Amino acid sequence: MKVAHFNPGIRGLASYAINLYDHFTPLGDSHLVVSEAHWTKKDIKAFEAKPMLLGGVLPWIGDMRAVEVRLDEFKPDIIHHHHPSGRLDFHVDRFKARYKAPVVTTVHMSVGSKKYFIDKVMHSLFQVQRNSFKTTDCYIAISKFVRDQMIELNIPREKVVLLYAGVDENVFKPHPRPERDWLDVTFCGQITPEKGVDLLIRAVHELSSKRKVRLNLVGNGTHFERWKKWTKDWPEINWIGFVNGMAKVAQTYAESDVVVLPTRWDEAFSYIPIEALSSGTAVIASATGGNLEAIKNGETGYHFPQGDWKALYDILEGADANKLHEMGAKGREYCLQHHTRSLFGKKYAKVYANLLSNPSHLEQVE
Repeated sequence: MKVAHFNPGIRGLASYAINLYDHFTPLGDSHLVVSEAHWTKKDIKAFEAKPMLLGGVLPWIGDMRAVEVRLDEFKPDIIHHHHPSGRLDFHVDRFKARYKAPVVTTVHMSVGSKKYFIDKVMHSLFQVQRNSFKTTDCYIAISKFVRDQMIELNIPREKVVLLYAGVDENVFKPHPRPERDWLDVTFCGQITPEKGVDLLIRAVHELSSKRKVRLNLVGNGTHFERWKKWTKDWPEINWIGFVNGMAKVAQTYAESDVVVLPTRWDEAFSYIPIEALSSGTAVIASATGGNLEAIKNGETGYHFPQGDWKALYDILEGADANKLHEMGAKGREYCLQHHTRSLFGKKYAKVYANLLSNPSHLEQVE
């Protein structure tokens, strides 16, 4: 089986493609990833044809002819379109007709939300591009939240399959925590306003006058330097920056007492919670989007109202490290049952087989 992935190679979409590639390649299947941004997360021999980021945000392939030549050589049995993919979003129907291959479109973003700027952008992008993949045979919703939005936007219910992401449990696994007398808090992701990093910084800074606490900030983004300068005299804020390699990120999760995802926007289904939970660490996250499905409130972590830094502060103020560690252990067991890379890959194997044998009747895999 040959599967061609249209994937921009950025943020969570890259993790998604890497996990699929790592699952299927040892089984003898061929997976070609056509990337619209320079691939940095892991070398999986993605095909890049003069990739660029327009305005530093929108992925865009510069040489479409080179893509066509490479796809002609590959001759895909299935086209796996990861939305949003940039320029390739506008060519899905054309490539489906060219190779007479069924198309599965995984929708990675919130497409029906309009509360926050980035939500509005993603909604508008989906509305503009959806006509270019109107002949998609199967739409994958990465959460119930996204599935419901797609159906509200008139994607046929019978074409939508719910499929949760998975992580490599042998990489994202528990590690011994160092002895310490402070609450160790970690954020991992893009240092941008929609991720709510400033809310977390404010909560931790206020908390530092009441209890010993340290915030580790892993990642980079548009506001990294600005907020690093803002907090330069605050010793409780530990700016780690970009960390290369999933094993190093996993160790940071595992050694923390808690991971926080304070997103302002409607996160579709972030990899951060399941990576952290698989590493044995509890998660505190804003009560929005896929976060409500990934984290069991009071069992594997806590939810707090979206954008409410004081509510986040209250949770951190009352947090007991031993209780958090117990929650993290429950989170590890939950991920072993529901979010491993192997389970993730097997579900996609069912989707691919279904598309090749009977695309007019799609089976649910969750």
